[in-house]
Amino acid sequence: MGKKLRNKTKKQQEEEKNDPVLRDRRRNKFVSQASNAERDDKIEEKSANDFISRLPDDVLKHIISLLSLRDAVRTGFLSTRWRGVWKAGLETIEKDGTVGEIFREIGHFLDYSQKLGLLTRGQEFSSILSLIEHSRRLRFHFGHSGFLLATIMPNGNLHLDFYSKKHESPIDFDLLWTSEYYFRWAWLAVHDDPYISLMLSAFESIRCLHLIAVTNLTSQAVSSMLSELHCLESLIIKECHGLYSLRIDSGFVLSKLIIFNCLQLKSVEIKAYKLSKFWFRGLLPTFTCRNLGLADAMLDFRGGPGNDPFEYKHLDSLLSAVGFSRILTLCRWTFESMFRQRPRTACRPRPSTFEFPQLKELQWIDNEVNQHSIDVLFSFLKRCPFLQKLYINIDPTSYSMPRTRKYSNQVFVCKRILYFLEVVKVEGVMKKRDKKLLTSRLLDVVSKETKIIVKSHENRIWKVERESLSPLWQPIWYPLLKERMKKHYKFVEVNEEEREKLCSYKHAHADL
Repeated sequence: MGKKLRNKTKKQQEEEKNDPVLRDRRRNKFVSQASNAERDDKIEEKSANDFISRLPDDVLKHIISLLSLRDAVRTGFLSTRWRGVWKAGLETIEKDGTVGEIFREIGHFLDYSQKLGLLTRGQEFSSILSLIEHSRRLRFHFGHSGFLLATIMPNGNLHLDFYSKKHESPIDFDLLWTSEYYFRWAWLAVHDDPYISLMLSAFESIRCLHLIAVTNLTSQAVSSMLSELHCLESLIIKECHGLYSLRIDSGFVLSKLIIFNCLQLKSVEIKAYKLSKFWFRGLLPTFTCRNLGLADAMLDFRGGPGNDPFEYKHLDSLLSAVGFSRILTLCRWTFESMFRQRPRTACRPRPSTFEFPQLKELQWIDNEVNQHSIDVLFSFLKRCPFLQKLYINIDPTSYSMPRTRKYSNQVFVCKRILYFLEVVKVEGVMKKRDKKLLTSRLLDVVSKETKIIVKSHENRIWKVERESLSPLWQPIWYPLLKERMKKHYKFVEVNEEEREKLCSYKHAHADL
């Protein structure tokens, strides 16, 4: 056996001498083994000098938490020591405590975010995903089943989402936000604490605040935080069960206010000279607005009035604030109440003289289509001489005021032709005869260039095409049939290519 192996190795050596390829391959094998050994020695030498990789996991997680998502992921390619550490470093921070510690923990969280540069203004991001990648989260548990999910996003956007056990009859509470610069600086002069000053400066960096599901249990912590947000430009309040009254006195700071689905809200008082955008969805509370000039107003009161009995004074100051709006959402019953309860005094304009001279886009919400509802719509349209886009939404679940008396037809007559109107889009639940009735009435007040689009609740889309008179009728019968032929039209269902173009016509408040 050994003799055969010796003969085999002798034959291989003779072949390598005669074959240069085999000779070079064997030489490269020994060279590669030597280079691998040298590389391993260098890696061991570098690892001996790598003091950062020797740090504990908690320290490495803290270092990674100070980086953006892209840079944190790149640390996983440094060595096997760093693999998976970046995931733990960017996880949501979790803490436990009591309700009374919510305000303090939010202050710590904002201070930490300020060091990361998340509260710096003017940062630009290519996409929403890139914006989310640079956010940080805090999960703070309080009580047995409640917790707060706080998310800080770049440019000073703070989201506070409270989760707690829902009660059938929530306890009422109030929210108050007042900007008081002078009182704050006087308080800081007495309490000379550098950490408190640093934490309050982090609060001042917040520009946009989202409050979701605030309850009576957490309202005190939220009120304490609101008292420190002196530079807040946007306030969004959603689904706060038990919120009874809201009072805002922001001076010249707040420019955007959104209130959605706070069904127990009965009173809203707003004093904000710079407020230009106000969106509201829910039951109609009592409004007290001072010195407001809204350019973008969404008054979605399709749920009806929140106070019983309803009085026009609940809405008077708000309707005066939307007189010069450019974008507006309004329910039919809200405008119709002007003719029923508004007192005709010398200091208040009558409904017949109340106009919207700057309105460009209107979303009109109604619960049905009939002669009376169309009359109310036309009564509003004659007050909008420069309207460009009209969106009619037929929602059967919308509130409708009971008709107590019949009004004169002169109140709802619309003889003005809307020459600036470019698009009319009608969508919602309608019968075929209602669609024809509304279309024939619209043709009386729009120009020939106006596009009329009809979208059913089954997602079918038609466009209205007018039919012209035949040349044979024009010499004799043209003067007699001219008015009647104005309403000669047909519905043409659009194809897939044109469907995308027509679906692009959306009101600014359509997707809210």
